[in-house]
Amino acid sequence: MVPVAPVRLGLPSIVLGFTTIFGLGIIISGASRMAVLGLPAVAIVWIVLFAVATLFGSVSLIIRFWTKMLSLQRETIVSTQPTRTQGFDRPQAQQLPPRFEGLPSVTEHTTRTFSPIYSDAANRGTKEY
Repeated sequence: MVPVAPVRLGLPSIVLGFTTIFGLGIIISGASRMAVLGLPAVAIVWIVLFAVATLFGSVSLIIRFWTKMLSLQRETIVSTQPTRTQGFDRPQAQQLPPRFEGLPSVTEHTTRTFSPIYSDAANRGTKEY
């Protein structure tokens, strides 16, 4: 198996930090421009809240992706290491031969036996019309 190169997150972390800082800068400058244009304060607050929530949601998804990448990398490193030492192999346990006789049906033990159906009206105690 080809050894996997370790994942380095230094540069992506710096890019994510700059993305967050520039994103907040864009949000704040956009809000100040909207205030200058005369947009109501309530609308600006809602726009800023939605934009900040979107920015931090995106950042959290990227961080979650990176942590999953790191955990997968650790799992592949652990799984590629040999787990058994040479020379101390245990003999494999013998397996039983297959059974060739048939097994009883499940429905034989679970179905209910019904009383016979009466076709004669006199036997049921009702009158025929």
